[in-house]
Amino acid sequence: MKRKEQLKVLAANCGTTSQCPYCNYELERAPKRKAKCKSCKKPIYPRKEPLSGDQRLYREGDLFLLEELKALADGWWYDWYEANKGVLNARKNLAKEWNVADARWRESHTDLAEATEKQDWDLVYSTYESMLRQVQREKSQEKTPLEELVAGLLVTGYGRERSFNGYLLEHRIGRPQYMLIDQLTTDPSEVYELVKGTNTANTYCSLLNVSLDTVINRYKGELKEDDEIRNSLEQKGTPSSDRNIASTLNVVETPAKESKKNNTASKLPILLLIVAVVIVIYMNT
Repeated sequence: MKRKEQLKVLAANCGTTSQCPYCNYELERAPKRKAKCKSCKKPIYPRKEPLSGDQRLYREGDLFLLEELKALADGWWYDWYEANKGVLNARKNLAKEWNVADARWRESHTDLAEATEKQDWDLVYSTYESMLRQVQREKSQEKTPLEELVAGLLVTGYGRERSFNGYLLEHRIGRPQYMLIDQLTTDPSEVYELVKGTNTANTYCSLLNVSLDTVINRYKGELKEDDEIRNSLEQKGTPSSDRNIASTLNVVETPAKESKKNNTASKLPILLLIVAVVIVIYMNT
């Protein structure tokens, strides 16, 4: 099988013996446990290469490959491959879309690949958000595959299940995040057409077991809900609302005036009685 042949080549070329596997900094001695490179500060993992048994130094992103090599060496690779082929396809599809020379983009691609392997969807989502913000800062829309970035943000944002203290959270990403899509690409009504043919959308929809239609409906649902809330708040601040408040205050004041009249009316018989008594006393004197 082609994949098994590829693994033998990868095993021979992956990892280092005395240099940092990230930046090629020459180490004073090879660490025996996980350590940080003094130069780039990234984690180095000393491991035995499963096929040859040689001790080598690996990056964090190589650990998934070592897991596959171990399955091959132990004779249960087919079962391992069936259980993990979704992640392998994700790595392959991501690599197709990120043939970018910039070191920051290569690092972001590495972060995406590693987070996808771990199925850390929060990290995948935050990486896509970070990449979109970088595009916005640098105004580099023409140089980057924006449709792939938007697809990643949408699917992992609205497709992942999140919970807090055992309660499922709503499928929302927040206004600052979804506004990135509008500011950098297209109108919400055209987002589906923008992302439907992308490898990123197909890959993450498959991994998260969610349809793109569901993702887009959740996205539009959040936009609609926020619009309704905003319209409601704006209506409460209009002059018509002020008139309604003033009218309510007048209604409140009216009973107070009527009460004053009623009090005066109730005192009138007493006053008449006092006047009558005074007259009688005056006539008898």
